[in-house]
Amino acid sequence: MYEPAAKDAPFVAYIPEFDISSCGSTQDEAIKNVKQALDITLEEAEKDDTTEELLTELGFEQPQKEGQAARPPRIVIESFSR
Repeated sequence: MYEPAAKDAPFVAYIPEFDISSCGSTQDEAIKNVKQALDITLEEAEKDDTTEELLTELGFEQPQKEGQAARPPRIVIESFSR
C-alpha cells in the first residue's frame, strides 16, 4: 500500500511543461508553492542569462503573430489523502 511521504502535505501540484512540482496541505498551498518554484527557476535562468535556452529546450516558441499571447503553463493537482 502506498503511504504519502508527507502526511501534512497531501496535495501535489505539477507543471508538466517545466517538469516542476511541489506540495502543500491544501490545493491552494500546493499551487502557491509550485508557482514559487517556477518563479525561482525562471529567476535563476534570467540571472544566468539562459532564459531563452531553457524555454527553447522545453519546447516553447515565440508567438507567430505580434500581440499574440502565449498560453500559461498548466498546473495539475493530485491529492494523496485517504
